[in-house]
Amino acid sequence: MDTHVKPLAISLTEAVKYAKHVNLADILYKQAVKNSDTATQTNPSLKAYTAICNDSSFQLLIDPNFLTDYTVLYNIQMLEQQSLVYFGYIAQHNSTKEYVIAIRGTETSFETIADNYFVPTAFKEFDSNPSVPSGFYNLYKAGKVVSLAGANNQIKPVLFTTVAANPAALMKDAANVRTVLTGHSLGAAIITYYAAAVTVGQGKDLNLCVYTYASPMTGDSTFTDTFNQNISKSNRVYNKPDLVPTLPQWIENGKNIYTQVAKGFQVDSSTNKNVSTAFGCAHQLPVYQYLLEVLNGNDNPNIINAGGGTCRAKS
Repeated sequence: MDTHVKPLAISLTEAVKYAKHVNLADILYKQAVKNSDTATQTNPSLKAYTAICNDSSFQLLIDPNFLTDYTVLYNIQMLEQQSLVYFGYIAQHNSTKEYVIAIRGTETSFETIADNYFVPTAFKEFDSNPSVPSGFYNLYKAGKVVSLAGANNQIKPVLFTTVAANPAALMKDAANVRTVLTGHSLGAAIITYYAAAVTVGQGKDLNLCVYTYASPMTGDSTFTDTFNQNISKSNRVYNKPDLVPTLPQWIENGKNIYTQVAKGFQVDSSTNKNVSTAFGCAHQLPVYQYLLEVLNGNDNPNIINAGGGTCRAKS
């Protein structure tokens, strides 16, 4: 069951800010694919981040001061089609020392994900024996945290699950500052599992804040109830006509066992004349960002098509 909150219950400024973090990871990967840059698709260098931040065509979708304000500490890789590919990063704010872990969504259509993504499996981090979609969970378990390509201080690759169990091992200030966890679509599911795992590991008392966009359903009611009890600062943004937040479906006794975590914040592209109703547009992160920016007082429809998007409605 979806749990709604009043619009002002979330910070729209923060919702936009952390959407831009996810956009950076997404754009970096897309550009690497476009340029057939296989090295960056696997493990970007600081130079690759700099190229995106300095590209004027992406300025509406990312924070152009990202590399001034933040230090990118590590890259995050996930298993996609049997290969580890870049999915996001761990960064630290240079002044506040806040950490941000941002994970992009999948670059393939949600409908083409294999059926075994939806088969229930146990979320072993919770002793309440909840069930989650096996494909999402398997990606999370296979994820790795690595040093940026070419970085001077290289770490040995470590499983994302290992970082979740003890975040301070890689993020030395984690006990003293906030950690913001953010992701879009598939990345939202993965970051939800990471957040859940942190709350039962050595970092259980950390100051966590979660911002997800277009998240699919991440587990059965046992999983979501436990998550809701453990995570008080969760902000799940979803677009009313977006189908992905209504998926996956696994029917038992005539009912879908999967549910959404609480504190859903709804935006609605169907009531905005600037957003195309073409298939898939309701799910795009730039559309989500635009709708949040409108609510926050910045109605700039150029956001929708920045960087080569196609979801702005034709006048």
